[in-house]
Amino acid sequence: MLTTSPLLFFSSLDMASANISLSEEQFKCSICLDVFTEPASIPCGHNYCKACITGYWALKDFNHCPMCNQMFDRIPELCVNTEFRDMLAHFNRTRAAGDDGDLPAQPGEVPCDHCEGMKRKALKSCLVCLASYCNNHLQPHHTIKAYKWHKLINPVENLENRVCKKHNKVTEFFCRKDQSCVCVSCLGDDHAMHDAVSVEEELKERKTKLKHLKTEVNQTLNNKCIISNMIQKSMKEGRKEVETTKAEIAKAFAALVATIETEKVKLIELLEEKQKGAEEQAEALIRHLKLEIVQNHQMNTKLEELSKTDDDFRLLWDLPSITSPSPSTSKHCFIPTTKTLQHVETMRNMVAKIEEMLSKHMGDLFGEVILAVKEVPVEELLDTQTQTVFDDELGKIQKQYAIKVTLDPNTAHPSLILSEDRKQVRDGGTKRTVPDNSARFDTLHFVLGNEGFSSGKFYYEVRLQEQTGWEIGVTRESINKKGVNLSLSPENGCWTLGSYWGHCQANTNPPVILALSTKPQKVGVFVDYEGGLVSFYDVDTRALIYSFTQCAFTGGASLLSRLSSFGFYSSTPTKTTIYPIFRPSSEKGSDSTPLQITPVRYTKGK
Repeated sequence: MLTTSPLLFFSSLDMASANISLSEEQFKCSICLDVFTEPASIPCGHNYCKACITGYWALKDFNHCPMCNQMFDRIPELCVNTEFRDMLAHFNRTRAAGDDGDLPAQPGEVPCDHCEGMKRKALKSCLVCLASYCNNHLQPHHTIKAYKWHKLINPVENLENRVCKKHNKVTEFFCRKDQSCVCVSCLGDDHAMHDAVSVEEELKERKTKLKHLKTEVNQTLNNKCIISNMIQKSMKEGRKEVETTKAEIAKAFAALVATIETEKVKLIELLEEKQKGAEEQAEALIRHLKLEIVQNHQMNTKLEELSKTDDDFRLLWDLPSITSPSPSTSKHCFIPTTKTLQHVETMRNMVAKIEEMLSKHMGDLFGEVILAVKEVPVEELLDTQTQTVFDDELGKIQKQYAIKVTLDPNTAHPSLILSEDRKQVRDGGTKRTVPDNSARFDTLHFVLGNEGFSSGKFYYEVRLQEQTGWEIGVTRESINKKGVNLSLSPENGCWTLGSYWGHCQANTNPPVILALSTKPQKVGVFVDYEGGLVSFYDVDTRALIYSFTQCAFTGGASLLSRLSSFGFYSSTPTKTTIYPIFRPSSEKGSDSTPLQITPVRYTKGK
């Protein structure tokens, strides 16, 4: 990692004549282990390729420096380290000018075959001489006429492998049937009827295939990173939902237990109150009975005395004063309270039914939860997760962020014809007489949306049926509308998807050719302004087509922003308004199918 200050760096370059040279290791990114491409500085001071550190953070759950592990709360805004980039360019120019010939060959590099002692790094290999040459020893191939017809290639090891063992000639052709390199004599012998092309042609074709394969792998990687982020987001939302559900369950069961406890206490209190009343009534009745018993004992004693007296006249005098017990005092109404209450059995049955019903419903809930969290093999999950995630994500986007978009006639190229509701546009083929203004495209056949956005999230859908060539997306309001000097790239404030000669591509720099199984008929465009995200979805298949990430909607890097990357100045960037942008098919005529902005209708994924 380069830590030398710019002044010291250039001083060291000026001292090259004094045999002070810099190693290529000082200009290598610690992530890709290759020479820096667009070196970007992060807040801790370390430098990485902008694409390398962006991809590194996309695969991590947290943001930190790979070198010093310093953590960042959010992904830092990356700016190209212009001074470092200039140093790198100066170093590359110095190497190209001849300093490279003085560099010793590093491990993994091809050495010069003619150097004595220290082997310098080879710049070219000759297929005629079957040798590799450094800058100094390569000069005869540039100056001596007899050597100028020799074929030079980028340095390779084991040049003897490029020679046909059978005919001792350089293998200049490639047999596609046998998938092997052959010489010109082989073409007349064993490979006479085979499909053979020059090695250069085969290499060119394979490099093209390699480029396409790399594009597909990058797109797959991009999609999987998005899926990973979506799954992580879904996990967090699922955890939050589970915690909320747990709190609601605890609250519901606490309320149920409190209700049952309250009713139990009320019933017990009612039983106690009823028992207490019955006991008070019984005690009053007992007191009354005891009083009557005393009276009856007294009367019984008196009667006993009269029955034993010999005085007959006493029996005549005292007996009338003794009255017989009154019927009201001898009859006492008493109902035993030791009987079982007639509602106790009903209560028991009711509690049993409630318990049975609760158990049944809880069993149903347990079954639903088990089915919801059913374990699926990882392989099967990976096969279905992409579509499921995008189904859920697209449905959520459609429901929450759909907006109404109309076309702005003041920006439309004169050959474009807009419908009355400003929802459709087609190319009329010839320029019409329309008022000229600074906002109108005068050469390129574009039209902007009437609605601009400088914050938040929004989503709209465009029908592209029977459109042979088109472009849709979003752009900054500062897009150049005059002339042909317009590059549809993020560096120029455009994030678009287009169809050209039957191929769909994302207009990055360089463009990314997308390998789509079906041609999209309706495309949804989702923008997250604060998140720096522009995503395109195939609405019919509910699949993600492509996503631009780390989008700089706030405009290009100004002098102040470049200074702020070195810590000299800091300020809050001014937000820029972005607009939807459209280009319909260039088919001429009034019967051509228009490009149409359609209402967003949420449909659950299949």
